[in-house]
Amino acid sequence: MRALCLVKLGAIALCVFAAGRSLAQTAQVGADADAAQSGALRVDYVHYRPARWNVDRITEYESEFPNQGGLLYFYLTNTSTAPVSLRFWRYNNRDESYWVLNHFVAWHRLYDGNLEPGESTVLEISGTERDFGPDVPYAFSLVDSTWEPCLDYSGVLKEDEVNITNIRFMPGLKDLEIHLRNSGRSPVEFSTVELPGYQVEDIQWRGQKVQGSGQAIARIKLSTPIASSTLAVVRVTARSEKGERHIFAHRRAFADFFPIGTWGIDPKEREFVAGDHVDAGVAGGKKDDEFFGGMAAKLGLRAMVHTGEPVNVDMVRDLSGHPSVACWMLRDEPDWSTDAQVMLFCDSTVRAYDTTIPTFINLCRNTQFFNYAAIPDIAGHDHYSVTAPSSSKWPKPYGTYLEETAYYTEDLKYAAAPRPVWVWSQGNHDGWSERPLRPVPTPEEISAQLVLNLSRGAKGILWFTYNKAMSEKYPETRECMRGWNRVMAMLREDFLASEPYAGTVAGPRDVDAAALVSWDKLILCVTNLDYEIDPVAYPFTPQKNLTIKADLPGWLTPATAVRVSGSGLAQVPFKVDNKQMTITLDEVKDAAIVVVSGADTLEAELKQAHGALLEKEASLQPTAK
Repeated sequence: MRALCLVKLGAIALCVFAAGRSLAQTAQVGADADAAQSGALRVDYVHYRPARWNVDRITEYESEFPNQGGLLYFYLTNTSTAPVSLRFWRYNNRDESYWVLNHFVAWHRLYDGNLEPGESTVLEISGTERDFGPDVPYAFSLVDSTWEPCLDYSGVLKEDEVNITNIRFMPGLKDLEIHLRNSGRSPVEFSTVELPGYQVEDIQWRGQKVQGSGQAIARIKLSTPIASSTLAVVRVTARSEKGERHIFAHRRAFADFFPIGTWGIDPKEREFVAGDHVDAGVAGGKKDDEFFGGMAAKLGLRAMVHTGEPVNVDMVRDLSGHPSVACWMLRDEPDWSTDAQVMLFCDSTVRAYDTTIPTFINLCRNTQFFNYAAIPDIAGHDHYSVTAPSSSKWPKPYGTYLEETAYYTEDLKYAAAPRPVWVWSQGNHDGWSERPLRPVPTPEEISAQLVLNLSRGAKGILWFTYNKAMSEKYPETRECMRGWNRVMAMLREDFLASEPYAGTVAGPRDVDAAALVSWDKLILCVTNLDYEIDPVAYPFTPQKNLTIKADLPGWLTPATAVRVSGSGLAQVPFKVDNKQMTITLDEVKDAAIVVVSGADTLEAELKQAHGALLEKEASLQPTAK
């Protein structure tokens, strides 16, 4: 049937959408089946995510105040016949101000405080104290303009076994992909996917029935595009042995893209980095200057624009909507120096002056990811394993374990979901002296860190840095980075479309074997961990005749497997037995990426893309060393 639903989530206007039932007909309580509520407002769903990060393999300094809470997202609807104007929330019988002023909440955000009958909104709370910890009973209230509660809600904080891990928007904001993961043992079947306020024209599924732990993908086509920056709420119907319920997630609508970036893009180095397929970097300016006035578009470069602190609103106004701006970079490593509430204020300020470009915050310490990562549209992190200072405890003065960067990416992705994450992967920066005998990483060290980051779901890679002088001094490192740029340029849409695989992937000892899964591919990421930390260069023992076994997703029948590298492409032999795939690689010195596809045209398509990249290099840098 057709249902009229009034939704005003931030900038969402009055819309009609098609659905099996309206939001007003079913109360949802997330994973807490015993929750109780009353009042003019209704809680449609509570998404609870406890704060956690890797402590088994990482020891961080300055972690004496760990986050004991988590993220709480209340999806709310006004079920009364009168408007409701919200004033503040209460938690465990204490007003909002108590939690905020005593720093028991890192930040909180209500997307709309004035709700007409039938309208919905989202309240986000990032709590840090044990009152917001897992399995803790709680009482929640919302107070409106009458200064009386318009909602009383009580329950127990529980993490749902079913989660939406990623929402991807395609260009045009009419098509999107939803990735879901079931971490429980019981089977789950998904049916409808709705975006309240919008009509879903078509839904296609991969893995619609998940038999225990596993994942699914839904492709959604809307009848009309979502306006840029609109808060999009996704509601998925899930059926299990416990009955039918709805799973919610949200993010602002921006077309996703995969940057291959660096820090500064100095005017003298723009042609150099563009010739090596770098297409993003930190830069500022005005819309009519040389860079934004034409040079950026000519070279295919996009800027990560530092907004300043406080925000330079004149620059935001001037560059609003500019096609050469990739994101508003609110702050680099605020987890060392700037309170999360300040970063929320910066994010809110930029949102007030621009609705065309996503916001970005770069972080450093995994113990702080939960205090910041869900504030911006895109979260980033940097963690370098050799030659550079780090927030973690290094085994040696000149380095730590390469795989630490993978743990950081996992932690950031968990804290930021369903938003994308970008990662600063270690490049050929020359400003550190922890390893004076060779301050720039070797090709092997570069490769291992990069592939580990990609394997954990990074939706963009930013080199720190892509230094021209160091490229000339260490040409082997530059050639390695350029080769991986070719790989990322060939596979960027596949990285955007994929999520870390929930199935089993296994390799030999001293090998990190991980996979990403998408609608039509499995991307195997193999990293050699048989190395030693060394004051000059980490020596690697190559893995020969390396065998990887991977349980295949139910929707994928392999037709071809191709090893993708900067120097070219190679078919990889494989066999499939009872939905388990086995491949053997002749040798892996540092890292390798193998793309498995159900289409036998994969190699030809990648060869064509690889050839086009080489032609681009020749046209932009015909005399490059």
